[in-house]
Amino acid sequence: MTAIACLKVFAGEDPADTERNAALVAKVACDYLKTAWTAPRRHGQVAPFSFVLADPRATRLDARELQALARALQHKLFGDDDTGEIVMLMFEGDQHEVMRFAGLPARQLTLLLAGEEDASLAGRVCRITPREVRSVMPMGGPVAGTPSMEALSRLCPRPPPARTTWRGVYHSGRQLFVGNVAVWREPGTMGKAYETYVDGLRTPHDLAILKTAIAAIGPNTGVAYLPISFSAVLKPALRAELERCLRALPRDLRGRLAAGVYGVPRAPSFVALGQLKAFLDPYFSRLDLRVSDPAFQIEDLPPGLAASITFNPEGEVEASRVAAISRFLKDAPAYRRRQVWQGVSDLRSPRELATALDLGAPFVSGPMVTDLLESPAAVAPYAKGQLPLYGWTSATADAA
Repeated sequence: MTAIACLKVFAGEDPADTERNAALVAKVACDYLKTAWTAPRRHGQVAPFSFVLADPRATRLDARELQALARALQHKLFGDDDTGEIVMLMFEGDQHEVMRFAGLPARQLTLLLAGEEDASLAGRVCRITPREVRSVMPMGGPVAGTPSMEALSRLCPRPPPARTTWRGVYHSGRQLFVGNVAVWREPGTMGKAYETYVDGLRTPHDLAILKTAIAAIGPNTGVAYLPISFSAVLKPALRAELERCLRALPRDLRGRLAAGVYGVPRAPSFVALGQLKAFLDPYFSRLDLRVSDPAFQIEDLPPGLAASITFNPEGEVEASRVAAISRFLKDAPAYRRRQVWQGVSDLRSPRELATALDLGAPFVSGPMVTDLLESPAAVAPYAKGQLPLYGWTSATADAA
């Protein structure tokens, strides 16, 4: 369960004072949240003096933690004297109620600031100043919240079963999620997933994804990239097992399905690529060749065979991974000549993501782009500076 809240900032009791200090309030609050409200927690300004906060690891937010922000704003706006006071209201509830609170009219906010409950709100409200933190709704209630036994059970749930999950595919130029990569996740993997696959179908992950992923694809989830082993296509025994699953894919979805062919060598033969294309074309509208060698021989790729080449950096050392990403994107002119898109996947750190974006990678994915999602992310704009995206799926986007 993700805790979500709206924080509204008031610079003194006079609304004119708040309006006059709009730019300074926004700067101080944004600077504080960038350093104190770090990933996987998310924040964003949704209106003047209004900020949405989310923590995917919590069932309740601790209002006392935000008192440091009230003190920072107090010092910036009023110094150390008593000429004015910062007051903040933190409303916590579901996503719909939080966004409604962000646009609440001044009359209702004035009542809450005065400590009066508002029966029209479904949630809890805390009043935060540099000097105190207290609950307004419910009056005299806890400011951090004591988890119930039900909440505690959600914090320590039984491991979910092995299943298909998703990572969004992000178009950096348009700042838009355009599709999703299907990822197999085993229980007890501490957030990790099988994004680097074994060669061939030695495990049933590919087949399990093919059997379960289709049900999750919605009308606004873009292109679905499904994993296909390069060597499985070339080995008759494995190919026959794979083909049985592919024949079950709905033909009317072909235009929205892409084969994410992993395990592709640096210089695959023309014969192997021809067999790959002929085998997968009836089921997928495009091929994405997923490579781990940054020096993939793009000049030798037959025209029209693949829509994109996605590089998956290997190893655990960040410096080596960053160098490999740079090497792969260095060949961008050759990819443009061949009319093939470049992508970089499994981006694990802010530095890796920044390198890919700075060097112009058209498509990016991985833990620094989205969390593992239980259903595909919707096709929707999303600012680069707000990556990674946590827990936003097609369902929540439609609800918003």
